[in-house]
Amino acid sequence: MSDFVRGMKVTTIFGEGIVVNLPVFRRIAVQLEDGTIRYFWPEDVVTGRIRPAA
Repeated sequence: MSDFVRGMKVTTIFGEGIVVNLPVFRRIAVQLEDGTIRYFWPEDVVTGRIRPAA
């Protein structure tokens, strides 16, 4: 999780988005292109559900 910074563009299983907040209770908040905010856990980084956009 330390590789993620606020404002970073990421790819998730729901689409692309921007990291809007870093770990609040160990979660990463990502705002997707449609405005939806999704939360990801450290396990999601390990499994590849969220990763930095290429």
